[in-house]
Amino acid sequence: MRPRTFAILLAALFVTILVAFLSVLNRELLVQPFWLTGVPGSGWNVPLFLVLLAVFLSGFLPVVVRMLVETVRRDLAERRARRESRAAESLDQTYRRAVDLLEDGQLTRAVRELEVVLAARADDFSSLLAHGTTLRDLARPEEALRSHQRAADAYPRSVAVQYALAADFEAAGETATAEEIRNRILRDFPGRGLTVLRQRRARAVAARDWRLASRYQDEIDALLESAGESRRKSPGVRLGLDYQRAVTLLEEERADDAIEVLSGLVERRPEFVPARVLLGEALLLQGRPEEAVLTWRDGFERTGSSTFLLRIEDHFIETEQPQEAIDTLRELIASRPDDVLARFFLGRLYYRLEMHDDAWRTLAPLEDRVDSSPTFHFLLGRIHERRGELARAAERFQRSARLLGVRDAEFSCSRCAARYGEWMDRCESCGSWGTVELSVDHQELDPESLGVAPVAGWEGTEED
Repeated sequence: MRPRTFAILLAALFVTILVAFLSVLNRELLVQPFWLTGVPGSGWNVPLFLVLLAVFLSGFLPVVVRMLVETVRRDLAERRARRESRAAESLDQTYRRAVDLLEDGQLTRAVRELEVVLAARADDFSSLLAHGTTLRDLARPEEALRSHQRAADAYPRSVAVQYALAADFEAAGETATAEEIRNRILRDFPGRGLTVLRQRRARAVAARDWRLASRYQDEIDALLESAGESRRKSPGVRLGLDYQRAVTLLEEERADDAIEVLSGLVERRPEFVPARVLLGEALLLQGRPEEAVLTWRDGFERTGSSTFLLRIEDHFIETEQPQEAIDTLRELIASRPDDVLARFFLGRLYYRLEMHDDAWRTLAPLEDRVDSSPTFHFLLGRIHERRGELARAAERFQRSARLLGVRDAEFSCSRCAARYGEWMDRCESCGSWGTVELSVDHQELDPESLGVAPVAGWEGTEED
């Protein structure tokens, strides 16, 4: 009971007692006749106290009845609200169970829980989306479509629902319809469609359609810029697409345009090795070999990438200028405190030029610094072989093989290609059982030709 109601009842009780007390004191007055008709002394009359009582009740009863009705109505509303709250909490718990089951990989049970929620909340947005997506994951695209179509009818301006419908049609094999829905997202929902654009950019990149991929990237950048999310732009993708555009220009024999694009790339990202390499190639096509070599030298000095040394070496060998290659590498050795890479390439160049003694003298002092390099030991082995030092050559080849992890008998996993020195019942890399077999790396010598029957493998990360 509310304090206000209690105070009113207490006041009423006090008034009742007071009236009773006064009634006793004024008994003779209260029983006096109160004439309702005629003249005093004749006609219809009632005792005075009845008249007073009627007047009192006419003012008191409506208030009491109204208070009683309001109290009953409020109590009923509170009970209804509590009942609805309990029902809502129960449905919320059911939805949370469905989410837990989805995370746990129990899709069928999750669908049943979501159907309980939808039976009570037919237009619940999250439940409709999750229900349809789970049905699609269960390879039931027709049912997924019906669920997501209900969501589309209830929420026609939801982009999430449109994406879900597109995925449903894709799963059902209706790719044209799915693509039309994605077109609708771009057309009817301004400021949306980032996922569509990224998917289409990925397809264009896979098809090596660099112009189309660049166009999609421009639209992606504009969309992110308008949303104030320029930090989410993909500078690496943009860099790669611009590079591929330069490649296309060179293939079209438009060297000037390619050089302009590549120069801009080098200016934006001095450490981007492919752009510098291709810029040198473009300069070569224009008959500017000195500038090409300078471009590659500058690239090596800035990045330390061996790719530039390899390209310089190949260029001078191709143009039959071996001494220029030797002089260039010597200059780079003299200009860099860390000269290991340049010295290694100089030794390699001597080997290519059949100058084996010079190659040995150049490479031998590097052994303490690159002893863990299998390539280094392999190259020394080839030099010893050319010099007729077969025992030393064999020792170098063996060391290179050990550093590469080559064993007498090597086994590999048919699922993830992990390698082992002995047979394993279970691949430690991907967790699959029965997939490790002897590795036979020869196109004409497959396992069947050796009498090894195909065996089934099971993923260690999925339930069977």
